[in-house]
Amino acid sequence: MRVQQQTAGENGGIASRTSRTKTHKRRRIRYGRLSAALVLLALIITGLTYAFIGMTHWIKGYVAPPPIAAIEQPTKLGMIEMTPDVKEEPARFQGQVRKLAYITFDDGPSEYTEQLLDILKEHEAKATFFMIGRQLNQHKSAVERLVQEGSYPGLHSMTHNYNTLYKSGSSANFVKEFKKEQKMVQDLIGFTPHLIRAPYGSSPQIGESFRGDIAAAGFKMWDWTTDSLDWNLPGQPDKIVARVRKSVHRDKEVILMHEREQTVQALPRILKLLEDRGYEFEVYDPNAHWTANFSGDTRL
Repeated sequence: MRVQQQTAGENGGIASRTSRTKTHKRRRIRYGRLSAALVLLALIITGLTYAFIGMTHWIKGYVAPPPIAAIEQPTKLGMIEMTPDVKEEPARFQGQVRKLAYITFDDGPSEYTEQLLDILKEHEAKATFFMIGRQLNQHKSAVERLVQEGSYPGLHSMTHNYNTLYKSGSSANFVKEFKKEQKMVQDLIGFTPHLIRAPYGSSPQIGESFRGDIAAAGFKMWDWTTDSLDWNLPGQPDKIVARVRKSVHRDKEVILMHEREQTVQALPRILKLLEDRGYEFEVYDPNAHWTANFSGDTRL
């Protein structure tokens, strides 16, 4: 009888331990599955979060792309600098139209050339000088100086004689004179100018075929947008200034003046007037030629 009870007791202990073992195994399985489910859920949430953020940035970039300046301007943090292959002078700067004044002087070189250059230098300005060939040798140093200081030595014929240049109706004398003067300037200072100004202006004495001959000879030709009439106002610099003040209003102005005493007297005020109106002083640049003749002939 004891033997049976002991056996039964032993069997009961074994059954109890087996039951607890199975319970622990079930719990471990449940905890393992739960942990795996939690990890998977965390991964899904993380993936969805990154996807949402990426989609948000994409929508913002599509709807409102960053400004051009933010793309083109290099940062100071080592990003690659983007430099355009070709740089062009902007017509606008910081939203404002650039206003350019081309100061031009006819009928030199003369006793006034050096004084005009002194005034230009004070205002950090340069000019385009349309010179008469027969006067070059008497003022060689002035011609050399104007080129050294950045002004342009334009051509204004050899004689400035209306009958010689125009009365025949042919371009032959005109082109001959300008070619001769061009060679003189080249021999004098080693510079070969191609920009000319026709004495008395190109209209009405120079027609279409005449202009074609000038272009075929390799010349460019400028007239003007503002005539100061300084040549006709000796001793009246105030009227010259008033004339320029009344006339200038364009974004680009080619201002006609002459090498005269009254022009020397008026020039400082004219330059100050232009500065106050926001003009920048430019000199003719053969590499950036633009059409400025009365006929609008693009060949010139």
